[in-house]
Amino acid sequence: MTTLIGPPPNGPGVVARGLLERVDDLTGELVGRIRAGDHAYAESTLLTEELLHTVVHANLEAVLGQLAGITGRRLAPAISAGRTKAELGLPLAALLHAYRLAGRLIWERSLTTATDTAQAALTVLGADVWRLIDDYSSAAADAYSEYLADRARRADGERQTMLRALFRTEVEGPALPEITRALHIPNLGMFVVAHAEVGPDGAEPLAGIESRLRALFVNSVWLTEPGARIGLLSLNGPRAHDQALAQLQRCADGRVGVSRIFPSPAAAATALREAELAGRCGRPGTPGVTTYGSTPVPTVLAHAPAAAQELAEDILGPVLDLPDEDRDTLLHTLELWFEHGGSNTAVAQHLHYHRNTIHQRLRRIETLTGRRCSDPKSAAELYFALHAARLHGV
Repeated sequence: MTTLIGPPPNGPGVVARGLLERVDDLTGELVGRIRAGDHAYAESTLLTEELLHTVVHANLEAVLGQLAGITGRRLAPAISAGRTKAELGLPLAALLHAYRLAGRLIWERSLTTATDTAQAALTVLGADVWRLIDDYSSAAADAYSEYLADRARRADGERQTMLRALFRTEVEGPALPEITRALHIPNLGMFVVAHAEVGPDGAEPLAGIESRLRALFVNSVWLTEPGARIGLLSLNGPRAHDQALAQLQRCADGRVGVSRIFPSPAAAATALREAELAGRCGRPGTPGVTTYGSTPVPTVLAHAPAAAQELAEDILGPVLDLPDEDRDTLLHTLELWFEHGGSNTAVAQHLHYHRNTIHQRLRRIETLTGRRCSDPKSAAELYFALHAARLHGV
């Protein structure tokens, strides 16, 4: 038969048990020290005297109970304290300082109440006190951080929902100020929407762009959707617009479209449509930024992708059916011919070929398509068809 016995008469548990019997008095004194020793507690209007007393009493009781050997390890009061202080907005440093004050108070009272026979146990008790204070304060700090992280996740989820609503519909009335407050953007100003497509590797485009724009004093909020990353940028002037475009260009690892400037976040849905179309105007597989309206012909074609594909096939079909190397050579030559104002000589100099080589390539395109480059109407059709083919990745 096992006989249960209490702590040794001169052991550290006796000292702790004596303090536990006076835990109410210790609680009152520790509350006073906490209020006097930290301005965060002294100035807090949310942390009432009753609440602070309850939290302190629960933690002292748990620590002293474990020191006395009456109870096991009970971190629930510390976890509750950490979450409560985080919820009330008290600094983490103030929370940890309160635990140090608790450890100091327990040690001081242990020194004054220990009997002569228990003096030898004080060394062990002191080590146990600070070990437990460290244990409980760590649990409280972890709970504090977890609460803040959870709150940040919830807040981020709410912002994402509001931003998604802003991009999907024209927001009006009282909902707009609520959304702009949550997103930390003004109701009026200068705004653009950026649309970055996800590359074939599936990596998130424009990595780190939010912090890079913030360094330029451009506030932005971003939303990751299937196949794209979308951002609403708040600008403080025309110079900021130019700087933002330059930063987007530096970070672009795929096609990025940017809308025209608009004055209110309420128009974000329309601006997103512009940004999507502008992004389609870039050549597939080629990183770069395209602003809406900067490329009129590709913009028109991007509005009707199916019709653009039919246009490319109807006009350039025989060229597109050639082997890849022949096709690419002819299309590149035609593209340069338009870029150099229809000058065979300029294209030849650019490619370091003889002028006759460029002439022969253009004649071959004319033969395959039945359209002469010297005829304005035919040249216009070739120009539109060439851009339509480029939009579809040719």
